Amino acid sequence: MNTDKLQDQFESDTLPCGRCEGSKLTISEAWTAADGRHFPRREKPCIWCDGVGHFTKPDLTALVKAVKGRKPGKLRSKRPDDTRAYFIWRMARFHTGDDVCLPMAAQMDIAGDPYRDMLELVAEMLAERLTGHKSAGRSRWQAAMYGTDPQERYMPASAYQGGPVADANKPLEELLELI
Repeated sequence: MNTDKLQDQFESDTLPCGRCEGSKLTISEAWTAADGRHFPRREKPCIWCDGVGHFTKPDLTALVKAVKGRKPGKLRSKRPDDTRAYFIWRMARFHTGDDVCLPMAAQMDIAGDPYRDMLELVAEMLAERLTGHKSAGRSRWQAAMYGTDPQERYMPASAYQGGPVADANKPLEELLELI
């Protein structure tokens, strides 16, 4: 993580949208299809920031409260409705080892959010606080890519090759991550 970028995120109350860069517009350039149909250049409100052009700083306390479960030391079992809370919840599940599938749906949901690094850091810190270990998901993928087992002791079974990839709390909209 870029520490300068992260520091900017903690110090700024608003930051420009990462997709439209504050222009409030999504622009699709003109193009011609193979069958000769022409599609003109189009401008429409940015779908990532809802045409606002910026994002406000997240309330981290409220977001952490939104992802915590009723039982002490556990994450909630159901996906939160708020996009940022969902991102933190899903990334924390990845880091705790509850769901070590690549969290692509969560990444896409906040694609334009300039506070992404801050949200990722909160998820990592929350997961470490809940489990006492570093990222099980990262260890699993490091093992898959480089053939090395996790260096940290007492990792959950999901951190190792051949271990479970998700628990029963995986939302239906994330099932494509299992393929």
